[in-house]
Amino acid sequence: MSEIFYSQRGFRELVPDNSPAARGDADGRSAATEIELGIFSKRRRKSALAPNRSVLRWLGPAATLLGLLYIVFLMLTGGLDFAALDTLRTSDDPSGGRPVSLAADPTRPAESLRIASFRIREFSEEGVAARSRQSGVDVMDAIAAAVTRFDVIAIQDVRGPSGAAVKQLIQRINQAGGQYAATLSDPIGEQDRPESYALLWDQSRVELLPGSSYVVRDDADRMYREPMVASFRARLPNGHPGRPFRFTIINVRTDPQRVDPDSADNEIRVLADVFQRVRQYESEQHGEDDFLLVGNLNSGAAAIADLLQIPGVVSLVGVTDLDASGGEDSPDHILIDRGVTAEYTERTGQMDPQRDLGLTPEQATAVSDRFPVWAEFGRYEIPPILHAQSAGKIQTRLIR
Repeated sequence: MSEIFYSQRGFRELVPDNSPAARGDADGRSAATEIELGIFSKRRRKSALAPNRSVLRWLGPAATLLGLLYIVFLMLTGGLDFAALDTLRTSDDPSGGRPVSLAADPTRPAESLRIASFRIREFSEEGVAARSRQSGVDVMDAIAAAVTRFDVIAIQDVRGPSGAAVKQLIQRINQAGGQYAATLSDPIGEQDRPESYALLWDQSRVELLPGSSYVVRDDADRMYREPMVASFRARLPNGHPGRPFRFTIINVRTDPQRVDPDSADNEIRVLADVFQRVRQYESEQHGEDDFLLVGNLNSGAAAIADLLQIPGVVSLVGVTDLDASGGEDSPDHILIDRGVTAEYTERTGQMDPQRDLGLTPEQATAVSDRFPVWAEFGRYEIPPILHAQSAGKIQTRLIR
């Protein structure tokens, strides 16, 4: 039977009965240092051909000069194709991860957590029912199939004051044997288009920390929808000696009309401030060090420079190029501080609805115009490499 109550910090949560919390582990890491000696280093060895050194000493510079002249010749004659260099992926790729196909690896790894962001287009009971009638596909079943590929999933664009679509989704998953729960914010935004955020999680593998859910306070109305925050901890087998991975998610959807990098009300710039303030607050109050800013930022990788200017912060999956309509440069992101969140396993991806869910292009479009982006993290706490540098009145509900 469904039960709704207000938690200590005002969130609605939809949670069936769950098992007690578990403990976790800490891993150590080592680093290596490379020393490179240049061609003109003072530490060059003495030549074994000492008698001929007066001749040989000119061979190196002469060869270098000829090589430079040849390169200049190729540049002048068009022999060098600099455009080809643009196709190379450099070592400065911000994510540092490798894309993984869910079709090739559909089972969630036992030692890792898959955390995802899913902007479901107009996610309401009425909207889902209408799209199901029009397309002939059970839209809620398709969404449930997508959600159960992940341990924690942040959802944006929830419509309706009661969160009925989220309740129905949880019921659909758990009737099929799942153990999922959700925490849902009250509607946020202007009267004409309010939306809620939701965070869903598999209770057999993750727990929501009591009282950790809130909406960031924004008295100056710098954002159309203030982000939602909640903290989680991995569940480990009973008796496991280690410490579980604990992390805080900042779930956000920006206003697409307020993400112009040159605009004074650019919400990406505000989000950079939000990220800093939330992690300072959580660190001071709870000792938290692992933060994931996830959601539909309505901006490609090049337009979130203000966030990427925070030392260590990278977008793990924002450079993927797949959506239901075949577009490029995903507006959905998962950002972390790579210098702090050492639990990241270097595995990321973006769900392909045709390959991973068996939908036709038309069916996929009926379900949503966006599909989950995700990243994988170890279940055990790892001490950070660095310590991070430098937060609600809107209520949320727990749904059982």
